[in-house]
Amino acid sequence: MKQQNGQLGFYEFFAGVGLAGLGLGKRWTRLWANDIDPRKGEIFARNFGEGSIRIDDVSNVKASELPGPADLAWASFPCQDLSLAGWRRGMTAEHSGAFWEFWRIIRELQNDGRAPKLLAIENVVGLLYGESFTGLCEALASLGYRFGAVVIDAKHFVPQSRPRVFIVAIDQDLDVSDFRLGAPPVKASLWHPPTLVKTVKNFDLDLKARWIWWNLPKPMKNGVSLAKIITDPDAHDPSWFSNEEVARLLGLMNDLHRKRVESAKAKNGTLSVLTVYKRMRRGEQRAEVRDDNISGCLRVPGGGSSRQTVIIVRHGKVKARLMSRRELARLMGAPDSFWLPTHYNNTYRAMGDAVAVPAVRWLADRLLTPLAQRLGRASEIVNPRAESSDRYLNRSLQRMEAWRRNGMWSLLIEIPGQSES
Repeated sequence: MKQQNGQLGFYEFFAGVGLAGLGLGKRWTRLWANDIDPRKGEIFARNFGEGSIRIDDVSNVKASELPGPADLAWASFPCQDLSLAGWRRGMTAEHSGAFWEFWRIIRELQNDGRAPKLLAIENVVGLLYGESFTGLCEALASLGYRFGAVVIDAKHFVPQSRPRVFIVAIDQDLDVSDFRLGAPPVKASLWHPPTLVKTVKNFDLDLKARWIWWNLPKPMKNGVSLAKIITDPDAHDPSWFSNEEVARLLGLMNDLHRKRVESAKAKNGTLSVLTVYKRMRRGEQRAEVRDDNISGCLRVPGGGSSRQTVIIVRHGKVKARLMSRRELARLMGAPDSFWLPTHYNNTYRAMGDAVAVPAVRWLADRLLTPLAQRLGRASEIVNPRAESSDRYLNRSLQRMEAWRRNGMWSLLIEIPGQSES
């Protein structure tokens, strides 16, 4: 439903610092936002206004408290239990199970007759493994939505490798024939990787009938290089490494990765920007270098090894430091006007937990906004409404109860970072 000024309205669940809303663009108005982390809430409020976000556990939110109705509900629910670092414990584990409170609220809104007809759910690609993805799709089916997913890597828009799953669910009455592929993909494609294709093939017939293979065009080549996002660090940023620290960093590299630095040194006068992550390999810490003009995926800092190092090579000289706060924000596509805290780890956590602005903008311009506008114009039912599946509803209720039995509300409050994936 369009707002009085012609804008489209949205709810932003697990909002973090609000980069999803920033990505949706000027056609959209944020009606309500929520996150549990007060540090991210401060960043959100400094950028979007005091009182613009509710800092609270999502389990305390009732549908009756939300304004609206809204055209879209966005949810970047916690990714910890779906990533490799979280051992892919799944969506009934402590953090990622917060999805079920989002599902509960949408169900309550539906019972009130004002649920958004469009949902967008974002998370790490680990969501596609195991039973988590099937369970999430069954939950959407239980509410009467049809749905599909695409995997969008931020590297198409910014110099950062950051593949994320975007699930777009739509009211089942809307004709979306011109937004979908003419036939299911017979093999993996840019937006539909092998894991997604394989998982959907294993759906039961009822779930397959609700699935939509969203059709997106190929993006233009990314013109933003790593060199363009590099800036001079200020007093609140990490300083340049000493010669001894640089030597130690080089000493953590195996021959392959050290050769990448040597190759950059051989380019006389040419500025080369490399990125480094430290990882454990066979019980030893190693420094691994990327020299393809793309940084590794920003992650929530859990120690020095989780923070990305940048190497600057020019005229045969090697300098290194941790990425500055502004560089981190630029990797996420946030404008330089975006306010950042002076505390380095708070900025790193905020950006490492966020969604890339241009990836959301791409999805919004080509799918979310056109779908929402069509929903606003729909005057008749174009597809017969299928009976809701009690089987899917019962399974979803069981999964929500399993998550609640894990006693996770107190855990969520204790552990920072329950926000954007």
